[in-house]
Amino acid sequence: MLKKVLLLVSLMIGTSSIQALPVKKAPITNIEIDGVNNAEKLLEIIGIKKGDIYTPSKVERAKAAIVKALQAQGYYGTTVQAKVEPVNDSVAITFDVNKGEEIKIKKVTFVGNKKVPSSELEDNLVNKEGTWFSWIPIIGGGGGKAMPEQLPYDQMRIREAYLERGYLDAKVAEPLMKMDFAKHEAEVTYVVTEGEQYKVSDVKILGKVPGLDVSQVMEELKLKPGKVFDVRKLRHDMAKLQEIVGDKGYAFAQIKPLFKKDAKKHTVSVKYQINPGKKVKIHDVIISGNTKTLDHVIRRYIYLAPGDYFNYTDLMETKKELQRTGFFDKVVVKPQRINDHEMNIVVEVTEGKTGSISGGVGYGSYDGFMVNAALSDRNLFGSGIAGSLNLEYGQKSHNYGLSFTDPRVFDSLFSLSVGVYDSRQEYEYDNTDTEDYTVSRRGGWFSVGRKIGRHMHASLGYSYSDINYHDYTPPADVDPRWYESYKKGSILGSFTFDNTDDFYVPREGIYTKLSLEYAGAGGDAKYWKTDLKFATYYGLEDMIDYDLILRYKFHGGYMKDNGFTPVAEMYTLGGARDGVRGFAAGSISPRYYDSNGRDYIAGGDQIVVNSIEASIPMSYITKGMRLTGFVDYGMIRNTIYSKVSDKGWINRASAGAQIEWRSPFGPINLVFATPINKKKGDDTAVFEFTMGTKF
Repeated sequence: MLKKVLLLVSLMIGTSSIQALPVKKAPITNIEIDGVNNAEKLLEIIGIKKGDIYTPSKVERAKAAIVKALQAQGYYGTTVQAKVEPVNDSVAITFDVNKGEEIKIKKVTFVGNKKVPSSELEDNLVNKEGTWFSWIPIIGGGGGKAMPEQLPYDQMRIREAYLERGYLDAKVAEPLMKMDFAKHEAEVTYVVTEGEQYKVSDVKILGKVPGLDVSQVMEELKLKPGKVFDVRKLRHDMAKLQEIVGDKGYAFAQIKPLFKKDAKKHTVSVKYQINPGKKVKIHDVIISGNTKTLDHVIRRYIYLAPGDYFNYTDLMETKKELQRTGFFDKVVVKPQRINDHEMNIVVEVTEGKTGSISGGVGYGSYDGFMVNAALSDRNLFGSGIAGSLNLEYGQKSHNYGLSFTDPRVFDSLFSLSVGVYDSRQEYEYDNTDTEDYTVSRRGGWFSVGRKIGRHMHASLGYSYSDINYHDYTPPADVDPRWYESYKKGSILGSFTFDNTDDFYVPREGIYTKLSLEYAGAGGDAKYWKTDLKFATYYGLEDMIDYDLILRYKFHGGYMKDNGFTPVAEMYTLGGARDGVRGFAAGSISPRYYDSNGRDYIAGGDQIVVNSIEASIPMSYITKGMRLTGFVDYGMIRNTIYSKVSDKGWINRASAGAQIEWRSPFGPINLVFATPINKKKGDDTAVFEFTMGTKF
């Protein structure tokens, strides 16, 4: 039936003759595809590119490839016309595409399914009925378009659904699709024979692997005796065994599942036959694609070296470690077999844009008009050293800074960071007051750190800063020291754990950073400050075949007064930088109120911020762009200053979406948020943008 459908479709495809040209063996200088939104993807699969030698047969094959690709997307009656024009001694080709019509699936029928509902069988199919929301990724679930090329795969998907539920004898006939080209509609029928459900009678591991503790391995397997058989658990167990045996040096081990069904008892015995082969040593580590990053910088992140025995975990961790650097757009780490006991490790990298130079005039959601110039690079001259120079001047602020960080000094496990800064920020007393005051900061810092294991890093440093208040009137009946200019010398400590799989867009892993500050090592301020940031990431692409990423983020802060805790050191919430998007930066805070009704931000010594996010790709617009929905909830309170009006927790929540773009100028976030529990007098910010943030 599928062949008949494809034959009918082929009869509907329009073609046109190529414009006759006196040009022979001319190079192709330009190729364009008009009439479609995904022209870039089509250019990758048509089989010709700029620089190729033009021939009519190549253009015909390209036209056929375009038609086939659009047919796979559910379009029928597609026509493609090719226009070939001479340009000096070369030619330019333009493909004008008329996509044709989409065939909609009107009805889907399942025959023979009594134990598994049709709705469950239809979930993962491509050829299924659509809904009002089918066009929305994830939420809609897809479907609605007729795609005959996917029918054989739908047949396997139904069989897979039964194997996940223990029906080992289930059979699925070849699907039948009836098309009505006049109405642009189709009906699909799936016929199944279910059989009986099987449970697992026993699970065993066969084969001897030196050093393998079988009893311990059995605990990590998901298929368990007495449970319903599930092919997904079987695949997990095979992958887990491959990993465990690979960690012992057996890179070419073969894992084969053996089944013995008892048709009367409806049980199945599962045995994993392991043939480990020989232990494999690394002959060489080959690096390619690094047009900027130096070889020795890449090798510092590779956990396998010549002479080492192969280790599967080391192979996977090498890829993650390289991706966490943020130096590369793509990292491929793969084994290259030499013989049965030797291999090379091939590391292929695609350099990313780690640096940016920018300058000009802009408009910020808080600062108004601003001029700026910035030079930054996470990988200066391919050395792995990060450096930044920032010069920014706005109507309400300026910020000048210079910093350098070497994460691996002389390829050692030690890091070194130094920086200096000069900033000024203008604040309003409240939402209605036109008077402003200014806080300026000037100082510098340094820290020395060390990598501990593969995922941890600890550092110790010192900072000194001079903070000055200008045009500020302290509230009455409050100790004016809290609002006076002061100096601060601090001992800084941090502990970081990061096992995420990518710097910019992690899809798995955990990021945690604990920061400690003791102010009192010089200067006037005296307090303790503890900050904890936590984020976990979970990508669902392997589960649902779509690049949906779930994120949970937490930020907690605690301060203890040790004699003098200035207001400028206290926490505030609001905005993308401090948490709870949808409110103006720094606007969520306990306050003082004077007899004239003027309010003063007092800040808080304790904060808790939670964020839940879901992110999907926007590759149809540009590469490296994502759309993220979020919900934020934050709390803040002040237990140090006795005269603040808000004695308990102040809580605010918001929801919204943000566009995340890894642009040529660095990471850019466009935030659109709506406060959920806005209170009278709150300062909101429904739109803001940020650059260079990660957490």
